[in-house]
Amino acid sequence: MKVTVFGSGSIGLRHLTNLIKLKKKLKISSIFSYDTKNKISFLGKSKEFIFTQDFKLAAMQCDVAFICVPTHLHNQTINKILKYTKCHFYIEKPLSSEIKDCLKTLKKIKNAKKKVGVGYMLVNHPLILKTKSLIDKKAIGKIVFARAECGFYLPNWHPWEDYRKFYMAHKEQGGGVLLDTSHEINYLQRLFGKVKSIQGTVGKFSNLEITSDDLALSILKFKKDNIIGHVHLDLLQFEKSRSFKIIGTKGVIEGSLVSNKLKIFNNNKKRTVEKRFNYNFNNIYLTQLVQFWALINNKKSNLSTGEEAYHTMQIIEGIRKSNKLGKKILV
Repeated sequence: MKVTVFGSGSIGLRHLTNLIKLKKKLKISSIFSYDTKNKISFLGKSKEFIFTQDFKLAAMQCDVAFICVPTHLHNQTINKILKYTKCHFYIEKPLSSEIKDCLKTLKKIKNAKKKVGVGYMLVNHPLILKTKSLIDKKAIGKIVFARAECGFYLPNWHPWEDYRKFYMAHKEQGGGVLLDTSHEINYLQRLFGKVKSIQGTVGKFSNLEITSDDLALSILKFKKDNIIGHVHLDLLQFEKSRSFKIIGTKGVIEGSLVSNKLKIFNNNKKRTVEKRFNYNFNNIYLTQLVQFWALINNKKSNLSTGEEAYHTMQIIEGIRKSNKLGKKILV
């Protein structure tokens, strides 16, 4: 299996490093790294991969393409690759900066009889997996409400670079809190299924020197049992926050993806059980790769699919539309 990583920013480098680590296990014969700029000084020289600025070579040398270019370039990069080869695609989240052409691109890959995995890695986080298991077992009864939050201060995100130059600061590059931290929307989908209506607010509200959105709030109504979800995303909190709370008729589940703690309150026993997960965060990316190879080989996989990620895009677009029109949107 030949692999090419398109894009060599921080996420491209992470995937490149992890692919090298799992090269033997995944039976990878070659790894190429492609970028429009010479990134050897950034990536470092290695016999384990070949760096190239030749797009045609990079495309023709892959059975699996990792799409790690800026979000707004996802669709055009995939379509350009498909002109040279038919391959499987691991697409970094979200699918694109806007929903236009996403479905068309996914259909092209499907028609080529190739697989799509999307980098919503939190569906494979131990806290989310445990929470899904508890919900499936009805440990807290019928679910009524769920809240997910992700907040961190943009200038602290990549301390090694000027945040104003970071793609997250630029709307035209697909930056912004709604797109980049749409993990929370995606894992709520995994827990509760599809959304049927959305009320949302999104925009730039702070004094940060950015053109992208720094705050997104939404109320989601899920098709399953009319569960109500509240999603809070921001680039404003000085102390990183990533958490969720799920309220059922028999108890409450609270989780922190910062401290890796899960609290389960059982109302019948009037007792709270706390679990802590010792977890190296990079392991979740390694798990994603193993899951993607399972998907390619038609084996059971927990990876976020193209279909799931498309529904995440529908919700993102719904939040934007709701904000623009000032009313609830039906999906």
